[in-house]
This record gives sequence, structure tokens and C-alpha cells, in this order.
Amino acid sequence: MRISLCIPTYNRAPQLWELLNSVVHQTGHALAVEIVISDNASTDDTTAVINDFTQAGLSIIYKRLPENIGFDRNMLKVVTLASSDYCWLFGSDDILEDGAFARIEQLFAHHKEPTGVSIGSNGYSTDLSSRIYLNDHISTDFPTETMLHGRDNIVAGIGPWGMGYISSIIIRRQAWNAAVESSPVEQYFNGYIQIYVLARALDDQSTWICIPDRLVGWRSGNDGAVTSNEFDRTRIDLVGFEQAFGDTLGRDNPVYWETMRKVATFYIKMHFLNAKISGASLRYWKQAIPMSIRYYWKIPAFWTNTFTIAIIPRHAILLMRFLYRSTIKDAHKKISF
Repeated sequence: MRISLCIPTYNRAPQLWELLNSVVHQTGHALAVEIVISDNASTDDTTAVINDFTQAGLSIIYKRLPENIGFDRNMLKVVTLASSDYCWLFGSDDILEDGAFARIEQLFAHHKEPTGVSIGSNGYSTDLSSRIYLNDHISTDFPTETMLHGRDNIVAGIGPWGMGYISSIIIRRQAWNAAVESSPVEQYFNGYIQIYVLARALDDQSTWICIPDRLVGWRSGNDGAVTSNEFDRTRIDLVGFEQAFGDTLGRDNPVYWETMRKVATFYIKMHFLNAKISGASLRYWKQAIPMSIRYYWKIPAFWTNTFTIAIIPRHAILLMRFLYRSTIKDAHKKISF
């Protein structure tokens, strides 16, 4: 079984070192793993890091682009450099947990040629020094290994978090390439190109395996999409999810509405909550409120679970956060570990 670990990167040399180190320490498997890295014209020590691992014997296909072409184009670029049957899309600031390749080898021994796979993940502090507790919405929600059949069942099953978090996704390269070639993709360069391509790659004959095994580690507070404009990251989620799912599923599809409900009550809710906690400016809310209403006004849960955060005073939010952290979250953490 051949699999390409497809890593788009930009100025993440220290994190990339930790990822490649986690690759080196994978044991107990016979997978033919191809490491593919597309470097978006990094200005840090990315090239030196890759050279160090190459000299140590790790086989890496490395392409450094002459200029930064943006995340979406780089995401597409890294897959074009791959040659394996499957591509494991991977964020350059994430890591593989011990035994990840061995578990994937076992999976493919039991399931012949699924369209894709969704994988569980562990959350860590930014420096990976400690685990963090988070209701894990960025990995599969299935408690046991589960096969899904058909596009609508797959999208409904893995949800926006299963398609938005790239390191949880393994996709058949042929299906990905066919989706890219079948439709212009430039209008979906909004930070979530992989969601559009994945949804386009699915049809009624597609099969998808969901495993709860936590094979990936991700860092809290290390969002590469953050910019100096406080609204930019919120805009990515407001627009990216709706555009990708709406244009592929159809806006009269019940799965589209259920997916948008999940986006509104998790991603947009978290943006609003973080904005309140950080004391976002009035300018932020003047952009966030109209745009969120534009996309989610038909979803009742948006008004009850998300929009209310925008109108609750900040001091009340901070008090509720304190009470949650000191009671409910602490209890959940003790149970989860």
C-alpha cells in the first residue's frame, strides 16, 4: 500500500521539524510512505530542516515555490507532486501520534479502496507540552470504526470539522484529481479549498471509513489563517463552509442545512465567543453580525445558540466562562483523562 503524506507549509520550520520527527518514529508498519512538501516560499529555516531529515535518510519530495501563492493553491499544488494511491493531507504544524502508520496499514488491509478516511485527533498546547481538553469536533464522532456510503451520508457523517481539518483526511488521489479537473476551482480559494474538492470528489458510489483512533496531534492557538484584521478569520468560516457545501450539495438539500447548523453552532459560535472574550472592536461586530445573518438566518439554532453571544454583555460572558472553567470543564477533563 502506497500513501503520500501531503504537507503544504509556510514559515513553520520548528513545527515542521517536529512533524518530520514524528514520521521518523513511526514503527511496526510496511506502508510505502511518500513525504511530499510544497513550500510556499518560506523565509525561515524550512529548507534547512528538510535537508537535515533528507541527509538522515528520510525520503522527501520537496518543492519550494518561487513566490507565495496562498494556502489554497498550495494545497492543490502539494497533491500534484504526489504519486501514491492515497494522499493524507497534513498540516505542517501537526504531528503523527505513535502507531499512526501501523493503524492505517491495518485499516487498508480490511477495506479495499475506500474513497477516503477520517481520523481522530488529540489536542495539545501550542508547544505540545501538554494535552488540552476540548469537545473534539475536529475528528470523527463515531465511537467505533464505521463505513459510510454515498455523498450525502458521508458529508452528514463526518461534518464540517471532518472536512475542514486537513490532517484528519486521507483521500484517494484519483478521486481528488478528478474533482479538481472537472470544475473551475479558483472561486473557492477562500481558505477551505479542500472542502470543495472533497465534496466534489464524492458521489453515490463513494465509501468513507471513519475511525475514532486519535492518530494526529494538533496545536491549540496556532491558527495560520490569523491576520492583522480581526475579522478575517471569522470571514473564512462564514464564507468558506457555505460556499463549498452550498455549491456542491445544493441549498435545497437537507444535508446542506444540517451541515450549516453545525457550522453556525460550533465554528461561528466559537468566533463570536472568542471575539467577546478578547474585546473585539465595534468594527468587528459591524462586519460579523450582518454577514452571519446573511448566511444563517434560516437556521433556528443560530439565533438561540450563536447570535445571543453577540448581544450578551462582555462581562457576563467572562463570568460564565469563569464558572464553566472552574466547574463543568474541570469535571469533564477529569473524566476524559
